[in-house]
Amino acid sequence: MSVKQIVISSFNQAFKKYLYNELVVGQLAHVDFKDNIKKGDEVDVIMPGSVSMFDYDGGDLSAPEKATLSTTKVKINKGKAFHFELSAIEEQKIQDLQKTGNQQMNLAKDYTDDAIKQFAATVDTAYANLYTRAGHYLDDNGSAITLDPAYAKEILAYMQAKFKKGDGKGHTNWIDGSMVCIVPPEYQFYLGKLDELKYVESGHEKMSKGYVGHLCGWEILVSNNIAQPEDGIFYPLFGVKGKTLAGGISADLNTQAYTPENNFNTRYKGYGLYGVGAPRADFLGTVKIAAPLTLSTR
Repeated sequence: MSVKQIVISSFNQAFKKYLYNELVVGQLAHVDFKDNIKKGDEVDVIMPGSVSMFDYDGGDLSAPEKATLSTTKVKINKGKAFHFELSAIEEQKIQDLQKTGNQQMNLAKDYTDDAIKQFAATVDTAYANLYTRAGHYLDDNGSAITLDPAYAKEILAYMQAKFKKGDGKGHTNWIDGSMVCIVPPEYQFYLGKLDELKYVESGHEKMSKGYVGHLCGWEILVSNNIAQPEDGIFYPLFGVKGKTLAGGISADLNTQAYTPENNFNTRYKGYGLYGVGAPRADFLGTVKIAAPLTLSTR
């Protein structure tokens, strides 16, 4: 395999394989990877399905309903691109490893890792800005709630109650083991002062993907991409993992290689497109907070 093929393959294959693992806010979303999409396209994202329960007093059951998957429309209206030149020396480093294909791919992957992280951060930011669609909302009479450790925990308990409350007919927005809360580092600062969360970091592989701990039934994740529409004001998100938001994303980065005239170095270019939506506002919660980083008085 030529160096060009290795780099292109690394970008396109690694993108779909590793992108979802880099998403934090995106853990609230169901993501469909789409082939051959263009900016402006409107695509279908198939959300997890559901069935209905009904009263039963014995005897034969009525005819079965068809289990349906809900479909939501997402407009592909955003994108990220890259364009870089690989020197002959760098290409030779990859070529020298031609007898060990895995090492070649790993070296080429060095160029893709940062691109994937940047793309994931951009998608996460788009998801975070859907806070305006939240069906469960909390603030302090229109102002931001100023956090302290006790209030940070109380908000989690409040949102747990709001999601569990339901409609009185057996429907609830709470699914045990699937509830996720994404907070900014400033919120994590206050949670870290609670005895329940002081020592959760040790030994958790999930830390690299934003894992903070569990409290009040929420799996708590931290992200720098939480919406901050004004200085010092944040909107953490609460929701059901994989069922709250929707995303349509390019299946690969459409990577191409070319060598310009009068130049011996190979250039690579490509792009990825995406769109996001919030089809289940009843599964989405947010709170308007102010969380100043202030140390305790000694």
